[in-house]
Amino acid sequence: MTDPNAYAIAVHDCDIVNYKKDMVAKLLYPVVHPALDYEFNKGYYSRVHNGLNGRATRLFYTPLIRSLKKVVGSNAYLDYMDSFRYALSGEFAFIRPMARGIRIAPTWGLEVSTLSEVYENTTVNRICQTEIAENFMHKHQGLSNVSRMASDIAQTIFRILSQQGVVFSEAIFKSVISTYFNEAIRTITKYNAVSKINGLEYNRGEEIRGVESFTSSLADASEAFLKDPLGVPALSSWVTVRGVLPEFTDRLEKAVRADNRE
Repeated sequence: MTDPNAYAIAVHDCDIVNYKKDMVAKLLYPVVHPALDYEFNKGYYSRVHNGLNGRATRLFYTPLIRSLKKVVGSNAYLDYMDSFRYALSGEFAFIRPMARGIRIAPTWGLEVSTLSEVYENTTVNRICQTEIAENFMHKHQGLSNVSRMASDIAQTIFRILSQQGVVFSEAIFKSVISTYFNEAIRTITKYNAVSKINGLEYNRGEEIRGVESFTSSLADASEAFLKDPLGVPALSSWVTVRGVLPEFTDRLEKAVRADNRE
């Protein structure tokens, strides 16, 4: 954030197995092209190897968002969150002023909180999505790690909806959990068919166990929210940091350059 000449910033995960430099170009292109008018670009891609990957998105995030739409009623925010091809991807690009002004969660809810901040800070007409790779390989996460991620994602979504005036209670959460489980189990039938049609490996029993684990994570997230609706505070925006500590970015830059020299 210290370079005043920087117009846009691209961000991507560090666990990309098949990384190619044109991924960055595809992220930045819609944001920096002078004939376009986008402020934020979200990357998406296929997660297919021998079978279907991306359990957190397929079996948790999307069924949860659609369950919330059924329980609390459809609203513009949930429709927006449901519109992304791969909402949990770590690849995106945005203009520098937006980067300076958003606050993000310091948890596994990072991607969800970023999309939510973008929603609050610009119009949907200036948000786009780009396919940055035909196929995308991450280092595979164990189910226990993905389940912890699911709990953080759910808590982040609950807090954002609560901040918009949605009222959650124990009874509503029970309905959300029940609706989610039914929605997720139904998606397994769909993915089983997709796998068979495309000759992919598919372990239906393992997928069901994944949904059961995510259901437990959702119950934990609901309990944690009821106990502490505020939860872990979001990280301060760069605008706030520089307002409190004007010299911070200069000191950070010097520290990074010194660290790189060592």
